Amino acid sequence: MTPLNLPHHILFLTGDAILLNVPVIRQLYHWDCGLACARMVLKYLHPVSDEEFQGACWKLKLTESVWTIDLAYLMCQLGVRYRFCTQTLGVDKGFRNQSFYKKHFDTEEDRVNKLFLKAESKSVVVKQWRGLHQH
Repeated sequence: MTPLNLPHHILFLTGDAILLNVPVIRQLYHWDCGLACARMVLKYLHPVSDEEFQGACWKLKLTESVWTIDLAYLMCQLGVRYRFCTQTLGVDKGFRNQSFYKKHFDTEEDRVNKLFLKAESKSVVVKQWRGLHQH
C-alpha cells in the first residue's frame, strides 16, 4: 500500500488524473476490439487464465460479431462484478448502415435483442442510463 493506503498499482500524476498500470492487449482481428478491452480489464482487476477466457468465449459463442451486451454476459460468466449501462436496451437501429455492422446487422439484431430480453433471468446486470447532460 502507498502512504495514502492505495494499492501500489495506482499512481497519481497531477490533480485528479490517475494512471493505472493496465496491460496492453492488442486486437488480433478487425472485429475483436471489445474482447481485447475485456482482457485488459480482466488482467488488471480480475485475472483469469487464457484458457478460462477462451472457454467462456466459446460457451457464449462469441465469434466475429461481438456486441457490448456480449461483453456483459462474458463478465457475468467469469464471475466479475460489473454494471453494464447503456442508452438503448436493445439494438440501436442507427448502426444498421455503419460499415462495421452492415454485413451482419439483420441476423445479429434478433440475437442481440434476445440477449437484452434474457439478461435479468441470466443474472446479467444491464441498466438503461441516459447520462446527466443529454439534450
